[in-house]
Amino acid sequence: MVSQEHVRRFEEIFGSAGEAVLQRLETVSPRLREHVYGYIAGDLYADQTLDVRTRELVVLATLAAQGGLTEQLTVHLHTALDNGASEREVVSVLETVGTYAGVPRALNALFTAADVFATRRRQPSVGRSEGDAR
Repeated sequence: MVSQEHVRRFEEIFGSAGEAVLQRLETVSPRLREHVYGYIAGDLYADQTLDVRTRELVVLATLAAQGGLTEQLTVHLHTALDNGASEREVVSVLETVGTYAGVPRALNALFTAADVFATRRRQPSVGRSEGDAR
């Protein structure tokens, strides 16, 4: 069973974009949905060793390095930006991916980031939860 505290924490970290991904899982794989809530919100992001901003920059690098994860990369781009990462920091992280994981993967991630940046400029509330004070 999913803890309401984990749901609240997940929403706080990932906003409505992250919650939308997990809502899609509800009928397909409730077990994976529950695991994500429990592990991500209840364990990984509860660890204060890294703040959310720093952890999300690491996540961006790992997703970009894997390639082909545009939907997840988009959610985590919003999360990183919502938690204080700058566009410049995001671009720098993704440029670094090109050195270690390959330029084509970095290019795809940078193009996704450019789309997210443009969307956020047109619609400043995109990626944030309603009433979110971040």
